[in-house]
Amino acid sequence: MIYFDNAATTYKKPKSVLRALNYCLKKCGGNPGRSSHALSERAGEIIYDTRERVAELLSIDAPERVVFTYNATHAINLAIKSFVTEKCHLICSDIEHNSVIRPLEKLKKELSIEYSTFDSNLNPEKAISPLIREDTKGIISTLASNVTGKRIDIGALYKIAKEHGLFLIVDASQAIGHTEIDLSTTPCDVLCAPGHKALFGIQGVGFAVFRDIERKETLYEGGSGYDSTNTEMPALLPEGYEAGTPATPAIAALGGGIDFIKRVGIDAIERKIELMTEALISRIGSVRDTILYPSAFGTVGFNIKNLPSSYTGGVLSSNGICARGGLHCAPSVHKKLGTLECGIVRLSLSYFNTMREIDDFYKILKSINF
Repeated sequence: MIYFDNAATTYKKPKSVLRALNYCLKKCGGNPGRSSHALSERAGEIIYDTRERVAELLSIDAPERVVFTYNATHAINLAIKSFVTEKCHLICSDIEHNSVIRPLEKLKKELSIEYSTFDSNLNPEKAISPLIREDTKGIISTLASNVTGKRIDIGALYKIAKEHGLFLIVDASQAIGHTEIDLSTTPCDVLCAPGHKALFGIQGVGFAVFRDIERKETLYEGGSGYDSTNTEMPALLPEGYEAGTPATPAIAALGGGIDFIKRVGIDAIERKIELMTEALISRIGSVRDTILYPSAFGTVGFNIKNLPSSYTGGVLSSNGICARGGLHCAPSVHKKLGTLECGIVRLSLSYFNTMREIDDFYKILKSINF
């Protein structure tokens, strides 16, 4: 089996992730912050240690700004709905995932907000500045497309937001772990990310990193193990947003993934993925009847002739290739590419993929009679 679906979830995990998960399940079975016995205290230590690892990864000095969520979609919903509480105008990119578009559409119905999309092919300043209105409150943008791998520069977004007094929320789902993100030099109001993709954690945890530790509007409410006599959620982070029992095993695994990234180095990870991306694009482009789409950053999209991508993906699966066909929960990207009807076969790479796998995939792709 060749696993090329890492943009959805990384499959091969570092040993540090497995060790962290095993330790948590064996030694830390209590609810963190809810009891004073050893199992509960160890669970609390794991969660705090992982907050520190996330903070170090992103170059921030306050671990309490790291709020754990259940995935990136949860984090994005929390970020948007805590900042947008009344009618206003927002700006997002034209390559957003449904985890951004659907919350905006709901707020459009409930609060009568309006939003405009900027052309991600243009310089961000030239693309965004003409869209800013008197009632514009913020920018919400991905840092890398989950379909094409296209990057949007967080530094450019920060500069625009600062100049115009706008809040900035970024979706780092497809960027974090592959490239350096330094929030000490290019801050944003909220950075959202999952744990199960390029950070090598397991499904069940994501996070939102806030610039301020004072809580805004809550997405949901419940127990926090702190300030229990208060009928409202605590005023400060992280407890102000973390209602209910956290996913301690998944948080422990995330810590193990970040340890691995720190040991290998993000620069080394990025270089390897770039080399494999170039090789994969070259191999696919040499196969008859293939249609290649803009591809970068470990994400390569293609179709065979004009076949539906779901069909091609099924054929690949029957030959031991794990890929993903379809719209990838990002119809705005496919509208831009003209692939709304057929979708795209997406191959997405991880540090654990190899050149040999790319060569083997190439041989299999050539041998299939579509």
